[in-house]
Amino acid sequence: MELLALASGFEGYLADTVALAAVAVIGYLVGRRSFSSNSQLKDFKLSQELLRAAHIAKELQQIAGRIRQDVASHQANISQFNSKVSDLQSSATEDSWQALSAEAEALLVPTMKLATDLSLAYDQLRKQSLQLMNFAGSRTDPDTGIHNRRAMEEQLEVLLSLHKQNASRFSLALFSVDCSSDDADPIVGEFVELLENCARETDVVARYSNEEFVVLMPQTSLAGGVIFSERLLRTADSLDHCVVAGGIVEVSTHDDAEKLLSRADSALYSARANGYNCLYKHNGRTIREHEIERFSAISDAQPTEEVFAEHDDEVVETA
Repeated sequence: MELLALASGFEGYLADTVALAAVAVIGYLVGRRSFSSNSQLKDFKLSQELLRAAHIAKELQQIAGRIRQDVASHQANISQFNSKVSDLQSSATEDSWQALSAEAEALLVPTMKLATDLSLAYDQLRKQSLQLMNFAGSRTDPDTGIHNRRAMEEQLEVLLSLHKQNASRFSLALFSVDCSSDDADPIVGEFVELLENCARETDVVARYSNEEFVVLMPQTSLAGGVIFSERLLRTADSLDHCVVAGGIVEVSTHDDAEKLLSRADSALYSARANGYNCLYKHNGRTIREHEIERFSAISDAQPTEEVFAEHDDEVVETA
């Protein structure tokens, strides 16, 4: 049932994205037409953009259609399984248990197929979302090439919506780069490269301000976010004349975008006050420093949950 709830929410998100595609394409084309002249070259480019926009809209419609069809088909299988469970509750016999076991076995394969289809649809949707950015306005930081703050805020709202629908976990990390060098731009570029190398394909890396960067990590607990942040900060030790500080949080039930970012900012403020590369985590109640292993034989290994728990240092600040 949780899978169906996720699929239902996902389907709604697909429908919203298709609507966004239509609005964005219309706005884009009107804007482009207002600047057009009698130049045949401009008309040709506009024609090419129109074809590309039509392709994006078609792809989004196909994704939404496949999800609707898969969910509708699977709903019939689940209804049949629920009926068998109800019958078993009224007359629990050995034969009925065996029949239920057979029904569960028959339901397993289509359930796994639906999960795979949802995963593939998500990947396809992300690719089309990147294409939509060309029509719906700038979502890219011009200096670094990563997502800008606007794109990050939109992705954050999507993750918050999914969290409210099905308690989907995610973490948010906020990093700052303070450089003593007169020319900080190359070093900031190096840090962005480190960020992208450490991040997964599903993570969202964005520039939050001139010296601050956000990483959104879907399906990631606070402990998992700490693992990513620790790996990044160990790598950032190679940046000369720079202090990299990080604050990490996991979404909680009552969070909205402002509250979540505020908690991350509080953790980052504590980290920056130390004056050296460090990471602070905010668990919703307290802010604690996470001790980072450096230059050890296990420095490249991913810490386990038990290792993470051992690094709960003294409370620095109460939320």
